[in-house]
Amino acid sequence: MKAKKLKRIFGSMLVSVLSLSLLAGCGGSGEEAKKDESGAIIIKFGIHVANPKDQEPVTYKIVEAFNKANEGKYKVEFEAADTETHSKNMKLKAEDGTLPQIFWIEGSEATEYGEAGVLMDLTEFLDENADVKKALGGMEKAFKYDNGQYGLPYQCNVQGIFYNKELFDKAGVKYPTDDTTYEEFINMVKKLKESGVTPLAIGSKNSAYAMWEFNEFLARYGWEDNIENILSGKDNFNNKELAACFEKFQGMKDAKAFPENMATIEYFEAKQLFDEGSAAMFGTGQWDCAEFDENIGDKIGFWWGPKFTDTKAEQNVAMKVPSAPIGVSATVADNEDLKKGVYEFLKFYYGEEAAKLSYEGSIFPATSYEGVSAAESQYAMNEMLKSLESGWASPAAAPDLTVPSAVQEVLYDGIFGVLQGTYEPSEALDKMDAAVANSQ
Repeated sequence: MKAKKLKRIFGSMLVSVLSLSLLAGCGGSGEEAKKDESGAIIIKFGIHVANPKDQEPVTYKIVEAFNKANEGKYKVEFEAADTETHSKNMKLKAEDGTLPQIFWIEGSEATEYGEAGVLMDLTEFLDENADVKKALGGMEKAFKYDNGQYGLPYQCNVQGIFYNKELFDKAGVKYPTDDTTYEEFINMVKKLKESGVTPLAIGSKNSAYAMWEFNEFLARYGWEDNIENILSGKDNFNNKELAACFEKFQGMKDAKAFPENMATIEYFEAKQLFDEGSAAMFGTGQWDCAEFDENIGDKIGFWWGPKFTDTKAEQNVAMKVPSAPIGVSATVADNEDLKKGVYEFLKFYYGEEAAKLSYEGSIFPATSYEGVSAAESQYAMNEMLKSLESGWASPAAAPDLTVPSAVQEVLYDGIFGVLQGTYEPSEALDKMDAAVANSQ
């Protein structure tokens, strides 16, 4: 493995290449299987929220259902922390060989964890569970690398723009369609602004959580076709296609699409503007469906975003992509009891019962099973399902998850710098090219 790869994962931490190599290749008795008072083997699940019951209720219910079905045999316990703390904890635990058996991985770091040798190859699991592989329908390919399957999607993310039909009606604006162009979108924004509402609510104080609709912009300017050449140095971010894309971001700023205080509010504050009827549109994913059902009800609509006429890239693109993966610690491979328990949990997590629990909680699972879908009263989710009926292909992964974390950070800064008027499009793209050069 390369020291630069490790540096990308562990930042300023002094991680020994040798220690990780030994961790990846260690044999012998492997990790000890701990048991609770009932004799059940304990499986630790590192999760990226401090309170799984309230913040990731679907995952919590799936774990509870698994534990109930396997009482006295296996028990999954959460190691919970907020996303930033979780990320730091996993890096430290990777260094000293104490990773939980299963853990959520920040998408931009998944490749580096695999290359560092701290993840177990799940190819065998998929080979032994053909029904799970079939239900994943290719979603797993986002985390399949040359030397193995180092992760499976935590969930499926469907990303785009929700809109309030009632506010569109009051403004006399037609609802967007699959064929709405960028120019039509800008006219829509101007009319909504004139009606007295914020056209598109965004809080860029935490830009990673305000990115959802912009992945579609990047995809429709050929991101997936070009990103490998850009990261290898054969091409630049500052190219004709992405320059045109970033100019569209600037056009949205010029049309006053966003809240005036966009730079000082967070994702949740922006979402509140949409919930309370002060904003006509909001970019997010299925994780907010239940909240929109409660606040907006059957007035909710969903849209992928505008099409563009100044590019040759494919425009019939949906954004149904794997979310950040869950990985399995490499040490699990050396303990047959733990390995069997982890396999049983993964089989359950990606099984039909868990898929039903996901839909009940307005979350798209990574799997698809016949007859498992949303209920009639789940308005927001059904609007998403209607958009998916087009059958358009989606990228293998969301654009912002296809770059190293250092480049990802500059991507976010660049997009929102243009939206706020801090950067010209070319400046933002030049900064991204500099980030790539520094990461090699």
